[in-house]
Amino acid sequence: EYFGLLMPGADGQLHLPDPERTNVRAAISEMAEDEQPGLRWYTVRELRADAQELDVDIVTHGDSGPGSAWATTAQVGDIAAFRSGGALYSRFGDARQLIVADETAVPALLAILEERERRGLPGLGAGIEAHVEVPSTEVLGGLDLPAEVAVHVRGADDPGTAVLPALVASPASTADLDYAWLCG
Repeated sequence: EYFGLLMPGADGQLHLPDPERTNVRAAISEMAEDEQPGLRWYTVRELRADAQELDVDIVTHGDSGPGSAWATTAQVGDIAAFRSGGALYSRFGDARQLIVADETAVPALLAILEERERRGLPGLGAGIEAHVEVPSTEVLGGLDLPAEVAVHVRGADDPGTAVLPALVASPASTADLDYAWLCG
């Protein structure tokens, strides 16, 4: 469902942490500061194992983070590394669910909805309710967010300031839930 993407660090080279270390963040922190790679976790949107191809959506926001900075300047042939990940969403079934994401987790939300559809499971409006909180709707450009997803704009306010009051104001959103998945 997700994996760690390691990108070149401050010296422009890709130095990898010890592959035997389970905690990749701790392994990176023990490296020389100028050799520490950037690390961000991304959702697999599609895996084509036969072609050895992997699709990933990266939400860019200038150079304020290593993933966005790398994605906005990456060229064909640039080297990055893959660090194994895992899965956090675990309720493929008919349970009543609430899914909440910020702008960085929209690709994960879309991957969950797409996988539910592939499995023939109930989707949005049929037991699945989804909310997205963003600084502006412009960040959703090109992501094909379904119309049934409630979008909450927070502007320059802190994360959570738009979606949390909306959930509180609509008790049906959180009543009798079987499962909730929140990511940001």
